[in-house]
Amino acid sequence: MRKQHEHPTVFKDSKKCTNCHKIKLFSEFHKWATSLDGYKHFCKVCVKDYDQIRIDTFRKYPRKMQGDKMHCRWCEQYLDKSNFWSTKTYCRPCTKFLGRKRNIENQGMTIDQWVDLEKSQNGVCKICGEPERTKNRLSIDHDHSCCDKPFSCGKCIRGLLCFRCNRVLGQVRDDKTILQKMIDYL
Repeated sequence: MRKQHEHPTVFKDSKKCTNCHKIKLFSEFHKWATSLDGYKHFCKVCVKDYDQIRIDTFRKYPRKMQGDKMHCRWCEQYLDKSNFWSTKTYCRPCTKFLGRKRNIENQGMTIDQWVDLEKSQNGVCKICGEPERTKNRLSIDHDHSCCDKPFSCGKCIRGLLCFRCNRVLGQVRDDKTILQKMIDYL
């Protein structure tokens, strides 16, 4: 019978990270089949830090750090790392505008106007008064009699709606008689 070799830094249910030299549970290491114990040599935290440094060398816009704080490219603030998604250079609150900037601008608004409108509505739907639960942000509602296209001119914006309320208005084509018939039915 062959004797199994034990890794010198492996303990009963934990092992020592070869980077930070801390003893941690196996759950704090990524699995790695080619290792003697089946786990990577670096803990998950050290792997993440290493990957972020490596990724920064290829970035068009490298992350800016100020001590333990990271710089958000959108709001220009230095925030704690916990406010960021993984290796992103935008903080979590700002990510809801990424990829949607073009959509907001197609509605004839600037991001600042959208933010001001959201703040004036306390971040809730103008109709039901509840926060958005289906999508990442509230939808821009505009008067379709002014702009017949899917996009707005910016002058006929009525407010920000949740996905559900916006969808109902779209389904009835903003027709007050259909909405009144629905109320009477209920």
